[in-house]
Amino acid sequence: MDESRKQFEEWFKNKYHVSSDVMNIMHIKVEIAWEAWQASRAAIEIELQKPKKGPLPGDYHIGYDSGAESQYECDVEAIRAAGVKVKE
Repeated sequence: MDESRKQFEEWFKNKYHVSSDVMNIMHIKVEIAWEAWQASRAAIEIELQKPKKGPLPGDYHIGYDSGAESQYECDVEAIRAAGVKVKE
């Protein structure tokens, strides 16, 4: 189960005060709510700025730090795991 589905199920249980067993019985309603949840997440898109190297050797734009590219990739992965799109 992906992270977004886990978040949704936790939200659904808390919002409607139901257990996992009740969610299984209410399968159709839960699936409709899940589709709505996914649609709401699909509408969100985040644009991240990749760190850029300057024109001279060893020259980096402001904000670039050792490991910045690696951190960028980790950020993208975490955002996508939450079910949110990252603008390319």
